[in-house]
Amino acid sequence: MTDTNEKLRSLFLAALMVFSVFAMTTGFAGSAAAASNLNAGTFYSGQDVQFTANNGNTDYQVRTVDDSGDEDQVGSLRRTERSDGDGVIDFTLDNRLSEGDFVIVNADTGEVVNLNNGDEDPVPDGGLTAAYTFEVIPQDLTAEFDDSEVGTSGDAAEVDYEIDSDIRNGYDVNISAEGLDRDELVDIFVENGNAEEIADNVVYDSDNADELRDVNSGENFFDDTEKIQLHNAESDEYVLNFEDINEGNYTFEVEVTDTNANASDTIDVTDTGDASTSFEDGVVTENRGDVANITFQLDNTDDATIQIGDFEDDNYYISAEVTDDDDDGEVSVLFNSYRAGTEDPSEVLTVTGDDELDTASLEQGGSFTDTDEAAGSDILEATDYDMLVVEGHGVTLDEDDDLVEDYDELDTDSQIITNEDDVGTLSLEEASLEDLQIWTAPQEKFNDIEDLDDDETAPVYELVKDGNITQTDEIAIGDVNDVVIVQVEASGFEGLFTDGGDLSTGDYGALSQPADDENENSGPFALTFENADPGANVDSPQQDIDQLSGYKVIYDEANDTHFVAIESSEFADKIDAEDEDEYVANFTVFNNGYGDANNGIDYLGASDLIDADDDSENVTDSTQFLDADATLNNDDDLVVRASADQQIRGTTNVAPGSEVTVRLRSSQSSSPFLLQPSAIVGPNGTFTAVADFSERSPGANFTAQTRVGSAEVGDEIDGTVAGAATASVSISDQDSDGTTVVVDSAQLSDGGFIAIHEGSASGDVIGASDYLAPGSHSDIEVTLDSPQDGDFTAVAMPHLDDDGDETYDFPDNDAPYTDNGTAVTDSADVTVGEEETETETETETETETETETATEMTETETETEPPEETTTGDSGPGFTAVLALIALVAAALLAVRRNN
Repeated sequence: MTDTNEKLRSLFLAALMVFSVFAMTTGFAGSAAAASNLNAGTFYSGQDVQFTANNGNTDYQVRTVDDSGDEDQVGSLRRTERSDGDGVIDFTLDNRLSEGDFVIVNADTGEVVNLNNGDEDPVPDGGLTAAYTFEVIPQDLTAEFDDSEVGTSGDAAEVDYEIDSDIRNGYDVNISAEGLDRDELVDIFVENGNAEEIADNVVYDSDNADELRDVNSGENFFDDTEKIQLHNAESDEYVLNFEDINEGNYTFEVEVTDTNANASDTIDVTDTGDASTSFEDGVVTENRGDVANITFQLDNTDDATIQIGDFEDDNYYISAEVTDDDDDGEVSVLFNSYRAGTEDPSEVLTVTGDDELDTASLEQGGSFTDTDEAAGSDILEATDYDMLVVEGHGVTLDEDDDLVEDYDELDTDSQIITNEDDVGTLSLEEASLEDLQIWTAPQEKFNDIEDLDDDETAPVYELVKDGNITQTDEIAIGDVNDVVIVQVEASGFEGLFTDGGDLSTGDYGALSQPADDENENSGPFALTFENADPGANVDSPQQDIDQLSGYKVIYDEANDTHFVAIESSEFADKIDAEDEDEYVANFTVFNNGYGDANNGIDYLGASDLIDADDDSENVTDSTQFLDADATLNNDDDLVVRASADQQIRGTTNVAPGSEVTVRLRSSQSSSPFLLQPSAIVGPNGTFTAVADFSERSPGANFTAQTRVGSAEVGDEIDGTVAGAATASVSISDQDSDGTTVVVDSAQLSDGGFIAIHEGSASGDVIGASDYLAPGSHSDIEVTLDSPQDGDFTAVAMPHLDDDGDETYDFPDNDAPYTDNGTAVTDSADVTVGEEETETETETETETETETETATEMTETETETEPPEETTTGDSGPGFTAVLALIALVAAALLAVRRNN
């Protein structure tokens, strides 16, 4: 009987616990805040909890779990709670219960409560298990705006807002902000149209007070506070909208409804004005057939609608909705005038960068539009077209001026924007064919060009700047095949090579189609090559670029230019080019009506870029193909010194920028050597290789041969190693006025210059002599580059004339003479100064006295004077008695004056 009673009692208590859980989950806001049913789990600081004990009107202790030993035991007392008559205990996890692991103990028996079934048991032999303990931790919480500022209109009024807790999901929060009432919070979170997805989670109306959770009184919540409640607060990142909210600084307070977790963040609301759009350039100018880049700014909005053309005035229009996805405040669209009206609108109007164009909103119309026509067969005329832009989407109007939200409902015959923010002009000008030029590049540069993107022009111009691409009228072929580069200056073709906004020249060859023998069936253009002089009574066959595989086209839309780089080995074979053959490159643009306009043939790919009165337009340039050649040392025998830095000069017709190697090979088996210095061909076809013969014996003979890659180019010449160049120099201490120095002597085996260094051999060069021929020289006056105004040490250093131009241009050329690897020098102290003032005064006095005396003597002389003697100097035979007398008198007068 006792066992039966115990079982019934346990069943009753379990049912009571289940009922209490059910009662809490179905409680309504008008009652006290619902408590969480305490179990062996995790709870959060500040939560109200409840459990039903086995004994009513009994004290129960909340104690810590002592985990200091190997087994968890009952720890220190934190709180005592008394059960009511039904055994129910309610308490709050605050203060001393706000964090830690706890156990419930019957104060009378010392037994611990099993939180899963309500039983009270002695502490198990192995210590407390999880069924007897519960954990309390503080709930973390953040509530943050993505920006510190927000506007009051358009897209600028939107800001991302996130509520987050790392350790808990599915909680509810109350939200308030000082200075904002509940209606304004509702506008921000719900009514302004950007947070409709959370509307069902927000409780903000007293009519829905029964939906509030964990509040003591729904009536008080709505009467006494300016809060809203957000359920499942962490379910999403919210987009709040502050449209028409007063300017100010607002701190949003967020409180979890059932814990003491809270967070806040501040947002600064500033008046940003109305949303609007405007064109960056009021007039955009482009050639017909090209792609116009049209940029417009968006203020306080990310959305805009653009329209190009006008149904009535232009018989053509295209419009689309765009979004500034990268938030940089502007959008750029690309309008392809070559494909306009004849292609799907998604091929005509595209957007650049990370912004978005809604292809579903794209529409083009007007009588000009006929997508059954081939692209380019009818290109928009050269005239001005309206551009219209307005903020927002869904702003196109039908003929009744009703807002059309769905483009499928639009009457396309009347699609217009009537409420535009800004108006601009797209000015299409006639396309033009300006020029063709032939350039060349080293054969090793073709791979660099071939690897470029089709619109990657900067490296091409860098190659031009560096001298690796040069204009030419000669192309080297044979053992060396330089790159042929054809530059065409022509506008109007960018749209032909642009598909969906991406520029691609991969179809260049397929589009290049010359007219047939009947002058018909051409493509839009043709790039061909033909022999300028094939011989008498012979038609020169055309070589079309499409018949080649080794070529790359780089398109420069900014300069209406494209480059066709051709790998010339295949090219030379195709055209059967021989030494001294001259070929003409011809770029022709064909008219849409080329040939017989009445034969009913649709000429595939032809365009109307050029004047309809002309069959075609073309530009040409010519070049001569020459067998690769090189000449060393003017084809004379080569003499080098047994020294380092020996220069071997040559000329070649291979492309400037090419790397050449000069192969220097000993002719004597008794002292073999092989040197292979390299050099780069300059713009004028010259090159200089530098070799080190310092370890070679004078008298050694060798041969010299130019190579490009593995190919031998030009004739081989003979060479001889002579003794090392020698020099000596001597300079003495001297006085100078600071503008010149004098070198006593110099001996230069190979001629050259004397450079004056200041201070030391490594000091600045402050002057250099004129060219000095081989041999000995003395009293060499060197004019300094700028006057020296103080004493200095002059270091005289002989230099070679390496490049033979008799012009001192060290350090680029003209190395110093050396002895055992050290520059030959001599030094002297130079004293810089002017003559003393007293001496100048004496000289002036003597001159005046001599003049006066001479005058007096002249007055006493007879009219007949003796013939003048020819003299060679002051001490020569021409020093007459009269002049001696004058000198004596002058000296006497000077002595008297000094005594006075």
